[in-house]
Amino acid sequence: MFLKLFLPKGNVALVEGGHILRGVIEISGGKNASLPCLAASILSAETSTIENIPFITDIGCMLDILTHIGSKVVLHESSKSVSITPNVACPVIPSELSKRMRASTLLLGSLLATYGYAKIEGYGGCPIGKRPIDLHLRAFKLLGAKITMKENFIEVSARKLKGAKINFNFPSVGATENALLASCMADGKTILTNVAIEPEVLDLVNMLKAMGADIVVDVNKRTIIVNGCRDLEGCRHRVIPDRIEVGTYAVASAITYGNIQLCKLNTCHIAEVIKKLVNMGVTIDIISCGHIRVIVEEEELRSTDIITRPYPGFPTDMQPQFTSLATKARGTSYITETIYENRFLHVPELKKMGAKISIVDQRTIAIKGPTILKGSSLHAKDIRGGMALVLAALSAQGVSYIDGVEHIWRGYENFIEKLEKVGAKVRVIDSV
Repeated sequence: MFLKLFLPKGNVALVEGGHILRGVIEISGGKNASLPCLAASILSAETSTIENIPFITDIGCMLDILTHIGSKVVLHESSKSVSITPNVACPVIPSELSKRMRASTLLLGSLLATYGYAKIEGYGGCPIGKRPIDLHLRAFKLLGAKITMKENFIEVSARKLKGAKINFNFPSVGATENALLASCMADGKTILTNVAIEPEVLDLVNMLKAMGADIVVDVNKRTIIVNGCRDLEGCRHRVIPDRIEVGTYAVASAITYGNIQLCKLNTCHIAEVIKKLVNMGVTIDIISCGHIRVIVEEEELRSTDIITRPYPGFPTDMQPQFTSLATKARGTSYITETIYENRFLHVPELKKMGAKISIVDQRTIAIKGPTILKGSSLHAKDIRGGMALVLAALSAQGVSYIDGVEHIWRGYENFIEKLEKVGAKVRVIDSV
């Protein structure tokens, strides 16, 4: 029902390159902040309202899942908010919904905490590499849950969760969020160490605290202490701006030698992205904490080296976009992906456009520039890689046709309209 509201009206993006982008883009609420907050909403029997949600297909899918399990969901389109009144009647997430996005797994923690049982029939997401949920399941097990895994489903159950000490061997965002959701109603104290400290994780903590959860975070030590509560309250929570959207449109300005103002953001969340843009010769005017201007005043960009890291390092979700930008920089840029092993799906498509990209090893690529890209027929295979192709097409000579645009709609709200507003010649059409 909700998913249909946000589906694109076509499946191919037609992009005419060579236009300088100028104007203002307002940043939407964070995709990766909204999804765990929506999962948290069922921890209380009372109604919670989540504000500033982006109208994207992943959000529509999560709202459909919440409706399926029995919650009453009311979408307030004018105020970009949603009110959720939980009522878990069916703690089973069917494959037709769960396979649309990986974030469906976040409901395992909240269902386990409130209902004592959850079953998910597979889970999906972008094909950017192996993303097992073993860290999630290990956390549940340490909290006292029983885990049953079959080829086509995962089942978790517990009469009562009990506080535990949980150390993550990698600071996984999803595992940290699921452990938080499960432990905030467990008996006793839970100590989480080597946790993810991404802004989206801390935003979830803020919502849980607004619901009455007792949580203490030490960012420097990557530690979270949760004192379990029996009952949580409904709340009103506004999710943070989407930092990946900020970075993406900053690259759009840079790659077209444009002048775009971005507003309604948080500059603290994109420090590493700003640093790399400045290193490449991009001017970033920080007008305020919520407003920046991105402009290229130099004749050409400079190459750079990037290694993706957990926050506060350079975000993996910005790696594909910077691959496109590096094609416009003089010299050779090296990009190393340390988070996912299959996040170069956009590279063969960029090479169709004339990009000079070589594989250094399984984790590193080298991009030689500057290169004049040519419009081409391209295929988007994931959210960020798909947007990287749109960015490349904006800077290319001629017209590009990008199919698989439904992936981009999973993570970018109204991206066609936002780009058109700053002068891009881009629209969505049916298959060609």
